[in-house]
Amino acid sequence: MTIMRLAAAFATALLLGAPAAGQSILFEKTLSDALRQRPANQRCDGCENRPGAVHLVADSPLLTDAWLAGRELRGPNPANADNKAAIADFWYDGVSRRIFTRSAVFHEVDDPADVRLGRAPGTYPNNPDFSMLLGEGTTVGQVGFDKWTRDGFSAYFAAMQGTVRDDQTGYLVFATAMGRRGITRTGSRFAPDDLVRHVRLHPSGQLEVGFETPVEERVDPLLLVRGAAATEGALRVEGTGGNVPHACTVRSAMARGRDSRVSCQPLEIAISGGGRCEKGDLKGSRPLQSGTSPDGWEVSCGRSAQQTAYAVCCAQ
Repeated sequence: MTIMRLAAAFATALLLGAPAAGQSILFEKTLSDALRQRPANQRCDGCENRPGAVHLVADSPLLTDAWLAGRELRGPNPANADNKAAIADFWYDGVSRRIFTRSAVFHEVDDPADVRLGRAPGTYPNNPDFSMLLGEGTTVGQVGFDKWTRDGFSAYFAAMQGTVRDDQTGYLVFATAMGRRGITRTGSRFAPDDLVRHVRLHPSGQLEVGFETPVEERVDPLLLVRGAAATEGALRVEGTGGNVPHACTVRSAMARGRDSRVSCQPLEIAISGGGRCEKGDLKGSRPLQSGTSPDGWEVSCGRSAQQTAYAVCCAQ
């Protein structure tokens, strides 16, 4: 029991910056500078219910005591340019109840290293509601990506999200900020820095491209080949059984003007298509049909230039 008490006392001394027996004054000063506890601002705008009581900081010379004292949940920090500029070696931020650090490494033995993201209904931060379930489409966790601006780090410009389908399973979603305002395909409005869910992987394994992409931005062919590889035969889709098309090929053609057309080979049908406009916006995209089934694709552009049309052609 005595050994356990000594170990606990030593750990407490390390966390509080107090010297253990035999430690020098220099060691005490160095440790107290490296490990800091500072009270969290609980009176800032929006901080009525969110903050914890304390900041815990390891190293992190950019987070001065004055900066920590001015830390608010929203708005500029009077001790520095902005709260978005926080860069820390390790910082438990008592205001947002988040951990900031530079990088993390997870290694495990005889078990996969695990990062789990979850969300409970209830009242933030300490009152989960066991009588409720999260509704369809609710984001339960996300891995986001920031960009650096003149004001510090931005809001997410892209993210991978897990969203609820029902009480059994959910979706994996890929979303990006489109840099403009608009209305999604499902009718919700978004701002330039709002994430729009473009791709959704269903529990069945079905991949849905253009899930919430605005109608005017949706790519006609859900599989689009660009660049030098966008030649006949560059993309093939094979399948057997049922009604799955087989021996499918992406065919392309270029033309100068406002329109471009591409045709499938004899005994092929066009199951999808699209195009690329060198100049101007894509104004129209439609199948060509000379018989009972589509056998090509046509695109129309806003200005005359070298235009490209694609068609996904499958053997009947």
